[in-house]
Amino acid sequence: MRATYEDLLRTARRIAVSAQRRVYPDEAEVMGDWDAVLAATSHHLQWLRGGLKTATGVSRFDVRSDNSLGRLAQAIGASADLLAVQDSASAAALDVREDLAAARAEVAAIALIGAEVVARNTRSRTPGRSQLGCAMRELAELAASDVRRRGLGGLAVLAAGGPAALANDVSAIAPLADRWRRAHASMPPQSMLTRDLRSTTAQLRTVGGQVAHLTTHLLAAAPARLQPDQRIDLQIVRRELQRFDAAARDVGLAWRGRLSDLSGHGSPETEVAFLDLKSAVDRNLRGDRGIRAARHQVRNHWAAAGLIDAVDELLWSADQVARWQERAVSVLIARGRLFVPRRDAAQVEISYLRRPGGGTRPLQAKWVRTDLASCFGQLTGQLANAGDHLTRAAEVARRIAGTSALSRRTADPAVRTPPPYVDVATGIGDPGQELSGLGR
Repeated sequence: MRATYEDLLRTARRIAVSAQRRVYPDEAEVMGDWDAVLAATSHHLQWLRGGLKTATGVSRFDVRSDNSLGRLAQAIGASADLLAVQDSASAAALDVREDLAAARAEVAAIALIGAEVVARNTRSRTPGRSQLGCAMRELAELAASDVRRRGLGGLAVLAAGGPAALANDVSAIAPLADRWRRAHASMPPQSMLTRDLRSTTAQLRTVGGQVAHLTTHLLAAAPARLQPDQRIDLQIVRRELQRFDAAARDVGLAWRGRLSDLSGHGSPETEVAFLDLKSAVDRNLRGDRGIRAARHQVRNHWAAAGLIDAVDELLWSADQVARWQERAVSVLIARGRLFVPRRDAAQVEISYLRRPGGGTRPLQAKWVRTDLASCFGQLTGQLANAGDHLTRAAEVARRIAGTSALSRRTADPAVRTPPPYVDVATGIGDPGQELSGLGR
């Protein structure tokens, strides 16, 4: 499963509480860890439209020890990283003032626990102890600023950029599916060749077929381990995947009948990522003697839950790849980078039948480039139809896996920076403030 923002803050609080139970004889190391905690907290608060006046901006939160205080800095920094990787769709949660105030209060409260540990394990004449007192007062004020006290709202369900890899073969599917998605999202549409797009369609059909096999195994081997509504949802997923495969087959035919490759190199990164993903799924579907029986695939409740999570991640990634493919085709059409048969272009624009320079010179080539969207109406319609079936399957899979509330990062190429600082007491922004820590 993917970690959420609430999960990461809960982990940070658990580490902070654990730090209270320890004794730290090395005061220099304690103060170094505190500098890392303070830097991580300041960087985190920047993503929440806040800040710390006591933070100098010169400390680095990746310079720390392996003690509990050092791990606290790492946990607070990881929570900030989750906010940093959100795309434009999920980042809307960062515009709700009440939720931002709640998150700032929680982060400050966690850092304050760490500050109390430092105060207890250092002496008054320890270098940096006076600044510690100022930071503690500021953190205490910020921790008490949440008057609503009703949780983090939409921020709580923001999910990390990728699932964690576990020990068995089933759990290895999720990170490889996310890697496949990211490989496609990293390719600029204008650099894509039509053979890459054809390959994407073939990849999607393969993944859809593999997921259909997994859902069939779940339905056949786990009747007692599934709720009635889960069985109905799995049947819906399988039916939508069958419709997707039929629509994707039409897309594959359209690639052959409408387009021709431009010169250039293809996209080996997406091919490699797909082959790794396909191998991981095949290892779960096949044994030494061919396709595994459903009863061997789904031995118990935990195996069924793992397969459901794998189906969720596979369909989520496949849906994102399909939508990326649609956007890439739209960009290539708008830029006139794709070919159509000359006779088809002439049905839309008669000028494609004219001879260059007039006279008896030969007609233009059999394939011509055009930016006329009407020449690609059938292709784009089939792409949208196939993508709609995949989207519906992915939505139902999220419902089965219980991840419908997670706000996952999509294939958004935009690079985000921390929002402008807002003074917590006055609510007034400071446009002159320089945000530090952007490169960390």
